[in-house]
Amino acid sequence: MSSSDSPQGVANTLPARGLVAVTWVGVALGIAFASTRIAIRIHRLNRLLIDDYFVLLALALLITNAALQTVQTPHLYYTALTPTGPDIEHHGNQYVRWEFAIIGLFWSVLWSIKGSFLALFWVLTDGIPRYRWACCGVGAFSTAAYTVCWLLSALNCHPPGDYFHFGKCTKPNDQHSAFITICFSTTVDIITDFMIMAIGLTLIWNTGLNLRQKLGLGVMFSLGLVIIAVAIVRAVQISGKAYTDIVGVAIWGIAESSISMIVGCLPPFKIFISSDSKSLARYTSRYSRSGGSKRKSLRPSSWADVPLPLPLQERQVYRNLDYELHARDTNITGGKQAQVTGKEVPESRGSVSDDERPGEIRMVKEFVSSSCSFTHWVLD
Repeated sequence: MSSSDSPQGVANTLPARGLVAVTWVGVALGIAFASTRIAIRIHRLNRLLIDDYFVLLALALLITNAALQTVQTPHLYYTALTPTGPDIEHHGNQYVRWEFAIIGLFWSVLWSIKGSFLALFWVLTDGIPRYRWACCGVGAFSTAAYTVCWLLSALNCHPPGDYFHFGKCTKPNDQHSAFITICFSTTVDIITDFMIMAIGLTLIWNTGLNLRQKLGLGVMFSLGLVIIAVAIVRAVQISGKAYTDIVGVAIWGIAESSISMIVGCLPPFKIFISSDSKSLARYTSRYSRSGGSKRKSLRPSSWADVPLPLPLQERQVYRNLDYELHARDTNITGGKQAQVTGKEVPESRGSVSDDERPGEIRMVKEFVSSSCSFTHWVLD
């Protein structure tokens, strides 16, 4: 932004204290949702899993971003509202220096949530190589896209050293580079979200579930559409305004990162819309009746036998999750033991029949009458 730009946009209607308030409201919501998610996991599993750590990383980045946004706000508003003031050089330089870190943290929050969903699918597809390869491919693409976003941001100005000097990064090619950076980061953000959702939706579609069950799980794994919608709105709102409505750009960055954080915390929340205790007892009882002996190996139907990829000491942890993965048969469990009519039923599992469709994932679920009671499948 040059010193000749007139103040316009959100800065004229939203005071500095309002921006700080919006920033920390987003953080408060993120903390509330993340805390509830962690409480659910601790209550049901007595430990956290890798996708939880990605969510905690996103929360730490969101809080850090909010702190930097708070520090930047006085310089941001002075630059936006007093472009010809006597201290514009000082405030302008402080603004652009904080802005570089804030943009990077914004992307880091989004990509941490992507990592959380990928980690979830990685565990759920244990023993199914083609889905594991898909997770690896999407993870590699996401990492490369994240790296390029940082590089484009650092190379916006010509020469790059002008980035941290207010008023020197306003040449036409600089503004064109900023527009390209916004378009690229938004595009890869949306593409990676679609790719991550595709893994979960393809997994569901290739099962023997009925349509209602597929739709219920499909909604659960399509939460990324919310983030995609916000990303599109943000891109439309800030396109061409990066130099003229800098407060508006900040608001949309806060909104998208906060919403992404909330959406990333939602998968374990099915406990609040799941069935009552009697339905859960029937569910766990049905699993125990379908069982047999302990798992010894995972046999993908189109591959040779593969050793169990989990160390012996880790098997117990994963058996306590709400799923059990086979090559041809995935049973959704209620934990190692189910409480039925006052008696403990030990975990067991029968052999997989040969007439099962190769590669099929069979899910044993207890859906209640409410159409919004999605599943007992997703990791607690």
